[in-house]
Parts: sequence; C-alpha cells; structure tokens
Amino acid sequence: MREYIERLIALQTIDLRIQEMEREKRQIPQFITSLEEELKKGEDKFRTEKAELEKLQKDRRQKEKDLEEEVDRVKKTEARVFEIKTNKEYQAVLKEIENAKKFNRQREEEILEILERLEELQKRVAREEKELEGKRKELQQQVAELRQKEASYEREMADEARQREEREKGIPLELLSKYRMLLERRNGVAVARVIQGVCQACNMNLRPQLFIDLQKQDSLIICPNCNRILFWENGALKAKEP
Repeated sequence: MREYIERLIALQTIDLRIQEMEREKRQIPQFITSLEEELKKGEDKFRTEKAELEKLQKDRRQKEKDLEEEVDRVKKTEARVFEIKTNKEYQAVLKEIENAKKFNRQREEEILEILERLEELQKRVAREEKELEGKRKELQQQVAELRQKEASYEREMADEARQREEREKGIPLELLSKYRMLLERRNGVAVARVIQGVCQACNMNLRPQLFIDLQKQDSLIICPNCNRILFWENGALKAKEP
C-alpha cells in the first residue's frame, strides 16, 4: 500500500500545480477586463473635457461674432450722430451708444475670461491626451504579456497532464477513483500528511491505534474527520503538498 500512497502523493503534487495554474489562468480575462475598464474611465473623462473645450471654443467664437457685429453697429450709430437735428434725439442716440459700449466692454471681459479658461483647459486636455496614449500603449503591452502567460499556462498544464497520466499508471482503479472523488470534494487535496498524530488537512488528532496502523501503512487509512487518504510523514516518505 505504501507504494500506491507514494504514487498518489506524487499525483496530487501534479494536480495541485495544475489547479494553481488553472486559477491563475482564469484570473487573466478578469484582469484584462479590469485594465480595459480603467482605460475606458480615462477615455470617458478625456471625451468629456474635450467636449467642454469644444463648447467653450464655440461660445468664444459666438461672443466674438456678436461683439464684432455690435461694434460695427455702434460705429454706424456714431456716424449718424451728425445727421441728427433735434437735441432730444441726439441725447437718446448718445445714451444708446454709451450703453452699447458698456455692454461691449462686458462682452470683452467675458471673452477674456473664456480665453483664460480655454488656455487652461487646452493644456489639461493636451496633457491628458498624451497620458491616455501612454496608458493605451501600456495596456497593449500588459494584455500581450497576459496572453503570453495564458498560452504558457496552457502548455504547462498540457505537460503536467501528460505527467499525471504516467503517474496514474499502476494505481488500482478503485483507489484512483477514490482519489479523484476526494480531489473534487476536498478543495483539491485528497491525500493528507499526518505529523505527530495530527491530520494536517483538518488538524484532527488521530486515535492512538489508528496512528499506529498508519505508521505500518499496510492498508488504506482514511481520516475519520475529513475523509482524506492519510499518510505518515516519516523519514522515508516526504511530500511537498499536504
């Protein structure tokens, strides 16, 4: 029985490696999605600020156009001053010109404020566009590396699977079936070492007689608590996995 247990221990070591690679491989698409979502947030923010920039530029153009038209209108009004015959009409036109010039000065101030905001926003958009381009390149590189790792896991798992097939040879079918069932039901650990009379998988103390029987390793010993196959870790039998 000892020989079969040793085979199972070696088999479990392979299965644990495969399980770990499978876990790592399953996480890769999630990690890629997370990276893409993070980039999308940056792109959404950039598009929002770029839209704000375009709106601000449109507002500036409209205000400049309105100001130009109003200045032209004031000039035409001023040209009519000398044609006015009554003092009352003259005073009214002067008042109109004064109000128009006052309003135009306000427009000029508004345009200056827009220009200041535009300058600041243009710098920020240009900076973020450059940063975004860097993030895109970084994402492409990370995704490429992750895809390579994914392919590497596939190759390594295929190699481990071949080794597992070799290890399974010579193990009685009934024992192998029990091992596979435990592997599935016990979180990938079907065989547990016992150290100083304690099952290292569930931390249960074995009954003295059961521990004595285990040290002989003449028969299959099952943990009464977790139902895993037990082996005694003595000088002649070591395993890297519990």
